[in-house]
Amino acid sequence: MRHPVRVAEALDDAVLLEELCEVVPVGIAVLDADLRYLRVNRAFSATTGADLAEHVGRSVRELLPEAADGIECAMRQVLASGEAVLDEPLFAAPGEPRSWLASYHPRRSEHGDVVGILAVTRDVTAQRDALQESEARFRQAVESAPDGLTMVDAVGLMQLVNSKMEVLFGYTRAELLGQPIDMLMPERSRAHHPTLMRGFFANPSVRDMANRRELYARRKDGSEFPVEIGLNPIPASNGQLVLASIADVTARKAAQAQIERALAEKTALLDEVHHRVKNNLQVVSSLLNLQTRSATPEAQALLAESQRRVRAMALIHQLLYERRDFSEVDLGTYLERLVALLRDSMARGRAGLRLRLECSARVVLDLQRAVPCGLVVNELVTNAIKHAFPDGRSGEVLIALQRDADGAGRIIVADDGVGLPPAVQPGEVVTIGFQLLPLLVDQLQGHFILHRDSGTRFEIVFPADKEAT
Repeated sequence: MRHPVRVAEALDDAVLLEELCEVVPVGIAVLDADLRYLRVNRAFSATTGADLAEHVGRSVRELLPEAADGIECAMRQVLASGEAVLDEPLFAAPGEPRSWLASYHPRRSEHGDVVGILAVTRDVTAQRDALQESEARFRQAVESAPDGLTMVDAVGLMQLVNSKMEVLFGYTRAELLGQPIDMLMPERSRAHHPTLMRGFFANPSVRDMANRRELYARRKDGSEFPVEIGLNPIPASNGQLVLASIADVTARKAAQAQIERALAEKTALLDEVHHRVKNNLQVVSSLLNLQTRSATPEAQALLAESQRRVRAMALIHQLLYERRDFSEVDLGTYLERLVALLRDSMARGRAGLRLRLECSARVVLDLQRAVPCGLVVNELVTNAIKHAFPDGRSGEVLIALQRDADGAGRIIVADDGVGLPPAVQPGEVVTIGFQLLPLLVDQLQGHFILHRDSGTRFEIVFPADKEAT
């Protein structure tokens, strides 16, 4: 005799199982080996569109005649193999726009024999609608893209194209779909394309196909045009796909060619301008040199100073002409040339006098500030050679180019000569060189520092254009 408590527990379990079957959001149906319904829950009846009572004793074909072939095939497979069949599409009830997936599991007897089917259905309408909405948005984005877009599978066939592809290539959409992508390539590019495709699908990643090479595409009429192609891998359930974007860059290349021509013309014009300025300054220097032959000694000295100033300016244009870069002047290279000129014109024959140049950093200036910078150095070095070593004294003039920690440029002109008298102040003396010094430093957008210990030391600090690279 059964214990009453255990009977009550069994009854409670049966009631609980019944309640669970009715509230779970999946359809549940129990079928016998003849594929007739023995029991279904309320969610399953929504799948077939029939009432609960109408299911018992009726077959799948009676309730779902349109879907019976596929459902019965899956169920008989379970009965024969004893293995479950999962997530099979199930036709919706007539007139009801919903979608379900069904899974079929074997029911076994106490001896393990398959005696029926346990069917479980899930309403996937929301997922289907979301997928369709996502696909619609994707297709809308593809259609509205300004470039040609095509989806290509692993064997190179076009599975999707947008309207821009029709405009670019002259084919209709029907002529492109299902065709190999290499039909849009020039003949000379097709031989290597399969190898490139295999390499991409072996290691798919977003990339630009050009890789600094010019790419061309071929229209339906056989004409070619320059393109840029981007590749974007798209994982899919049926294998890896790639979304290729194709942009016609004919107009861009034409504009670029026009800009390059204009730049070449501008460069040639600037080249000619600097060449003529350099030549004209050299003519002025030569005229000053001729004038010194008939001038008094005092006038000769003044003319020689003017000649050195002209040469300092001409040297700037000479460097620009040589480098063909008219945006900046490398001060290190300029100072090397300038010191060589001054050594040749003023220090020749003075064995005890040495000009030393130290460049510890690369400093560049634009033309507008390079000219006053050159004139400043010319005036300071000339003044040191003329006045710091009287009576043939020996000594050294140092010209140093440095860059401060804050990026500013610094030029030092120092000598170990007799020193500058306290009464001599730049800008306040009668000599034209010292009168020009403050004006030139101001044009350089800098300032100068004067030291009078152990000779004379000028430091000109100014904003530099860029750091060394």
